[in-house]
Amino acid sequence: MKGRTFLVSNIHVLAAARDASFKTVTGKTVVLPDVVFVSEKRDLAIVPIEWRGDRLDVSSSLSFDEVAIGDNITVMGNSDAAGVTTKLKGEIDGIGPDELEVSAKFVPGNSGSPIVHDKLGTVVGIVSYMRDLSQKDKWTRDSELSDIRRFGFRLDGDIQWQQLTLSGLQKQGEAYAEFEERTYLLAQTIYMLKDRNTIMTGYVSHDSLGYLFEPFEKNFSWRRGLASANNKVKLDRFVDGLDRELVNDQSSTQKTLSSGYYKARYKEINEIREHYKKELKRVSF
Repeated sequence: MKGRTFLVSNIHVLAAARDASFKTVTGKTVVLPDVVFVSEKRDLAIVPIEWRGDRLDVSSSLSFDEVAIGDNITVMGNSDAAGVTTKLKGEIDGIGPDELEVSAKFVPGNSGSPIVHDKLGTVVGIVSYMRDLSQKDKWTRDSELSDIRRFGFRLDGDIQWQQLTLSGLQKQGEAYAEFEERTYLLAQTIYMLKDRNTIMTGYVSHDSLGYLFEPFEKNFSWRRGLASANNKVKLDRFVDGLDRELVNDQSSTQKTLSSGYYKARYKEINEIREHYKKELKRVSF
């Protein structure tokens, strides 16, 4: 790309690859410097490397190369993270300004894999994510589209690259992943508490939120109801604790994130947080 050689992957892959090592299929080590360029909007990360071996060329323009829906493609990658190079054949099912949809049945572990145009022999996209659309409604029941749809991001066009240190990207990725996981756990807990009067004590071992569930491991039972003063005290303290946890990492996470990509994802997750803050205020005992 642009006359230089890069290791290309997804932001979500490299951000979770602290202390990872990189090797070719022939066992040669690829050394990564502590610098990475990440897309502001696409799940793309490129690392400049010193490399004299084989590499793939990137299509500089899908329009100029006349890449079209129906063209045959191959996804090369590490399916199921099994440690072997795999080849998945398919076609281009859809083309958007930033993304491609393909029929090659890639799976988790293939993230960051190149989507190679069979005729051109160039990379036209990078595998990123799947969407499960198997739950049909009356409007989609007769759709000809696959239940599992697979997408990758284009490497051509107007991409705004942001330079970061690789270690800094990993710090951001870890902060965002923790924020996302805590949001999911809090949402599940509030849902169960509000609609089913249940405390999911299986979370007692959680690294950052387990302390909230410890009081329910002894001298508590839903069968005793709120007539028990002990039950009510524990539940009130639990709700207060949830309320604190819903706000205490928002500021710190936001300060950690400088990547446009992670800022956008944080905004989406934070909207879910705000929804559950409101839901928590409706819980009373």
